[in-house]
Amino acid sequence: MKIAGTAMAVALVATACDSRPVAPEFAPSTTTPSTTIPAGSEQVSTSVALPPTEEQVVGTVVSVVDGDTMAITINGSPTQVRLAGVTAPSLEECWGQESADRLAALVEGKELLLIATDSDTDEFGQLMRYAYLETASGTEFINAIQVSEGGGVAVQGTGDQDESLKSLEARAYQSGRGMWGSIVCGDAEAIAADRPVVRVGSINYDPTGPDADALDEESVTFENEGYGRVDFTGWVLRDESGTNRFTFPRGSVISSGGTLTVVTGCNENADATIAWCADAPVWSNGGDTVIVSDGLGNAVIWFTYAG
Repeated sequence: MKIAGTAMAVALVATACDSRPVAPEFAPSTTTPSTTIPAGSEQVSTSVALPPTEEQVVGTVVSVVDGDTMAITINGSPTQVRLAGVTAPSLEECWGQESADRLAALVEGKELLLIATDSDTDEFGQLMRYAYLETASGTEFINAIQVSEGGGVAVQGTGDQDESLKSLEARAYQSGRGMWGSIVCGDAEAIAADRPVVRVGSINYDPTGPDADALDEESVTFENEGYGRVDFTGWVLRDESGTNRFTFPRGSVISSGGTLTVVTGCNENADATIAWCADAPVWSNGGDTVIVSDGLGNAVIWFTYAG
């Protein structure tokens, strides 16, 4: 089994006097045991190899559906286009409307250069594209702007901008921008005198054998490094796509120095283990992000790995 301990960025929850936890920047897999990047040492590139002029596709944004989806007219035909490599909160979720409003301010009524990616369409048949806007001051990469401002989560496995977008997300989380703000979804829990100090201790995202046959082996383990118990009841665990979500049941408590493991399958044969009972693998072998939000929707844990 492969434990994701060599290619990841881990964020711990801040104490009351800290605005945000320190999150090392995302880095791809390397042969060394550490992938922490010192602040300012990585230059994030958002350049792409554009196709020949005659193959470039330009569309006009008619309206914005949400923080990652637009209605665009291409060659006179209305088309739904999603920002490749980005998953924004839905409109009814915390920061969903803010993300949509920001995208609208950037692109509504404007022409965008749309570049195809490794994933041509999503599961709903919507085009997946990198979107570029020409302005008087230069070219703006819309996908990167949404991620860097905390308007969405970067999704790996989309195209050649995966690493850059994930680095921008790490910086947004560390800075508490947009959806990553400590109390952006409300402060009833966040104003507690002592914030929980919990983190992902390990994740087994690629157990031995076919993934679909090893759901009881795929798991993520959380550790409580604080001096008080942490109650996860009602908190939400999700992957970076947002497709997979799990709400912790009542009694999901981690004592000081203790652990809590969520197994993807239905097997609860160990102490301090909770069964997700999902019918398919949750954690992508090609890289994913573990996000835990409190009962109000504030992000408490952010942990990413490159597969």
